[in-house]
Amino acid sequence: MKRPFNPWLFVILIVLGVVIFNQFSARPPGSEITYSTFTQLVEEGRVASVVLEENTIRGELREETQIDEAGQTRVISSFQTTALPVEDSELLPLLRANDVEVRGRAPSPWLGLIVGFLPVLLIIAFFWFIFMRAQGGSSQVMQFGQSKAKTYGRENKVKTTFEDVAGHEEAKQELKEVVDFLKNPQKYLRIGAEIPKGMLLVGPPGTGKTLLARAVAGEAGVPFLTVSASEFMEMFVGVGASRVRNLFEEARKASPAIIFIDELDSIGRRRGAGIGGGHDEREQTLNQILSEMDGFEKDTSVIIIAATNRPDILDPALLRPGRFDRQVTIGLPTLRERAQVLRVHVRNKPIADDVDIERLASATPMFSGADLENLTNEAALIAARSGKQVISWADFNEALDRIVLGLRRGSLVPTEEERKILAFHEAGHAVAFASQPDLGQIRKVTIMPRGGAGGFMAPLAKEEMFFSRERFQQQLIVAFGGRVAEKKLTGTISSGASNDLKQATDIAKQMVFDLGMGGPEYVAWGSDQGPVFLGGEISRRKDFSEETARELEEEVTTILAEAYRTTETVIEENWTAVRGVAEALLQRETVEGTLVMKAFERAKEGASAEEITRMIVEESEAAERRMAAAAQRAAEADKQRRREAEGRSSGPAIDTRPAPEGPRS
Repeated sequence: MKRPFNPWLFVILIVLGVVIFNQFSARPPGSEITYSTFTQLVEEGRVASVVLEENTIRGELREETQIDEAGQTRVISSFQTTALPVEDSELLPLLRANDVEVRGRAPSPWLGLIVGFLPVLLIIAFFWFIFMRAQGGSSQVMQFGQSKAKTYGRENKVKTTFEDVAGHEEAKQELKEVVDFLKNPQKYLRIGAEIPKGMLLVGPPGTGKTLLARAVAGEAGVPFLTVSASEFMEMFVGVGASRVRNLFEEARKASPAIIFIDELDSIGRRRGAGIGGGHDEREQTLNQILSEMDGFEKDTSVIIIAATNRPDILDPALLRPGRFDRQVTIGLPTLRERAQVLRVHVRNKPIADDVDIERLASATPMFSGADLENLTNEAALIAARSGKQVISWADFNEALDRIVLGLRRGSLVPTEEERKILAFHEAGHAVAFASQPDLGQIRKVTIMPRGGAGGFMAPLAKEEMFFSRERFQQQLIVAFGGRVAEKKLTGTISSGASNDLKQATDIAKQMVFDLGMGGPEYVAWGSDQGPVFLGGEISRRKDFSEETARELEEEVTTILAEAYRTTETVIEENWTAVRGVAEALLQRETVEGTLVMKAFERAKEGASAEEITRMIVEESEAAERRMAAAAQRAAEADKQRRREAEGRSSGPAIDTRPAPEGPRS
């Protein structure tokens, strides 16, 4: 491809040529001599003429002269020497006395002009370079009003389909209507129906909004123009509006087509709300989008799909019928959908037999699709780092802990007394959880320091739509389980339960202020969260008197005190199970959740703490042996597959052994 002509390179070459020409033109060659030799030659009458320049003296001799300088003999007819940095007042009288012709030479006007304008040229060149980089090169200098959207057409067709999107069945059903319209527009136009011109995908980050938009384009088989809303913004007012016009013009030419605008809230914020300040370029761009969307003809077959995670700050004009008049909520996946997403992400990965996808889905509440993809990739990295051939449940366990809590803190080594307190603390949480069967199951309990936690108990989420008052009270019992067990062991309390107390207090406040589960059942005192971009307690507006606030605080304290007393009773009644699990933690550091539940049942049947500890340790060791055997079998199977693949690639084997001899007579 022919490279574009760069005028600035041409200018720089001309400047360098002028400088070099002025340096070497009209200067006869001459031998360099010292200033003292020059004055000596003048005194001897050998110099015929000299040319005085700014820093140099050039001269011609009357005849060729032999000069000996520092043991070197040279024959010269012309010379040059460097003038002294200080003025020599005796030089001109000496030249006149010896009848030397004296001429002067003015500096080149071109050189002065270049030196004077060189800084200006450099500044212009710098800004020109920045301007070129901002616009993508010299070929696009005059195209900053053009759209920056990436277009996927027949050559680079989008291959994503709805089969590649796990879960979100309701959202896919809504989008299938768009696909059907793009494929069969006359089916709708004949009956007078109009497909929504704009569809707004709303949901938290990482839930698959962009993936769904690509799936629509892949299913419909139409051109797909994708652009981020921030790419419309520019430092020049009006450029964004020009890019919007160009984008819609391209879409109309490629009709039927889909335009996908990601992060719409960056330019679609409510005008005049005072949020984020005024911005002429953003508002001009938004006005142009509103105008383009409302100006569609009925048969253009161009559909706008946009994505945002902040629908509350969008301008109302965007959401009115005729523009983005249909919102599709893409929420966090449910338990069943998380299992589907995990199966999609592990379908090309070797998974061990002990990996339970349903259990892994239960261990990842509030995970988005992107989080689940990161989880499977992190588990694969951990397995590869350990030299494994397959990904086991232990790898997923480690990956999940790393994502949720952070890296292991191997440098943090607690004392034996601290380990014992920590073990009883986590055992108290685990047994308190096991005593509340409605909460679900436990994934594991560990006393390995990780992130900001010295240890933790990881529950498996139970999918529920509504939480009752009893459910919140059970969560408070689990939160206080560690503090109560620690206090029963040592007779005192420590700072280890600080995070547990904060969680319990937040739950009790939510019950009283937001859910009407303390005091009046028909008032939500803390429902108003104030303006956007401000969060939590800072923005909570207090719409009640000091007396009401005191009563609400008393309700919170009453709920917490009642839960704490119940926790003391639970830990006292199940102290044998707490001791057994704690001693197992001291030996193993990590105990699987199924063994904790089994230990709780064994304690109910009358087993001693020593028997419970022995049972946990033995079953943990047996599980490790089974896991090692499974890993060995997987490694051998992988080697066998490789040998078979190498055999197939090399073709049929040829027997080169000599044929056996026949029977001898």
